[in-house]
Amino acid sequence: MFYISRNVTAPAPATLNVAADHDALFLSASSAKVFSQWYGFGEIPYYDRTPCTEYYARALSIYAQASAGDEPACDAVVHNHTGALCGVFAERVMLKSSRASLTNKGAGSHWLGFSSSATKCATPMQLMQYFERNVSLNNILLVTGDIADNEDLRVNPVALSSDTINLVKLTRTESDIAVVAVSTLFDGEFSGGIYLETNDGLQQKYNEHYQLNVAKVVGRCLDKANLSLAQVDVILPHNVNVQTWKKLTAKLGVGMEKVYSRNISRLGHCFGGDVFVNLGDFYDGMKAGQTAHCLAVAAGIGASFGATVFTITKGKDTE
Repeated sequence: MFYISRNVTAPAPATLNVAADHDALFLSASSAKVFSQWYGFGEIPYYDRTPCTEYYARALSIYAQASAGDEPACDAVVHNHTGALCGVFAERVMLKSSRASLTNKGAGSHWLGFSSSATKCATPMQLMQYFERNVSLNNILLVTGDIADNEDLRVNPVALSSDTINLVKLTRTESDIAVVAVSTLFDGEFSGGIYLETNDGLQQKYNEHYQLNVAKVVGRCLDKANLSLAQVDVILPHNVNVQTWKKLTAKLGVGMEKVYSRNISRLGHCFGGDVFVNLGDFYDGMKAGQTAHCLAVAAGIGASFGATVFTITKGKDTE
């Protein structure tokens, strides 16, 4: 078991309305109507053409301000990306823009900075497993989010991606958000990802296996946590469309009301950040002293799947 001691979602420079601003989102008016009225996407946080280095530096500065005075230095900073920022993030953004503000004075030279995209939007689950096993690391900062500045990143057949950046601190120091269990699953038959050919039947087969794989990884995670699905208070979703989640909840045997789906319409799909954005939003709405078991679910192109159980005891005294 380990913990989350800080979870910050940085506001985007602008917010676009899916129906009204469809051109900027690479959508036709008719496609925008489908995404808004059928799939449930209302607004999308937007980078407003802010340079990526400036955008990430701004988000890291917000995190630093929220953490001022009460956070130990990080052993590692990891960027979970989906787009093309892997090569530039650690050098241009993390080290040059934020080393001084995110670490104790003089500690920056000991940072391990790297990017990871192996399992795309399910990578945070993989990275949490890595942290759980690597006991030499006591604190890591996990940065999730991309700038969807092209159609391939912005428009998925079943989702619209936003430019939301989240920063979360994983730690071995006890806090009121415990990471109780993490499970991942890989289905290499669909490793072609977005390049799967529709005429060879693989895309259709992936769609058929999607629910089965989600159910399988959820079952493994709940077994690790020694919980039943009935004991879970809320499901924190991968922010794909509401229609997909109606099918998934039917497969899992739970009602749609158990899914924390409000951010699908407010924020869209935040790439790997969905799990932490939804966790933070749900946490903020809890009352002091309230306890909740949260099941987070993610899926990444490739195909990868992940599930995590968080137990929140809001305001728990850990001194």
